[in-house]
Amino acid sequence: MNITLLCFAALKDFFPASENLHLDKIGTVADLKEFLQSKEPKAAELLEVSRFAVNQSIVNEQDLLVDGSVVAVLPPSSGG
Repeated sequence: MNITLLCFAALKDFFPASENLHLDKIGTVADLKEFLQSKEPKAAELLEVSRFAVNQSIVNEQDLLVDGSVVAVLPPSSGG
């Protein structure tokens, strides 16, 4: 499966802002989160509190990914 991964804010310290990924054993958003945590363990805590959007819609971790999806990882933000 091929997806485009978009990372924002503090996540860009660990991952590129935009990256095309080929993933063989990823089925759900939870699988993707686990993959990202194993790829960059220092980002694990931030990924735990982040939301995921697929094709511009916020999704749950149990939601399935499909080939060609654009997945945005949205860490918590603060400010005014």
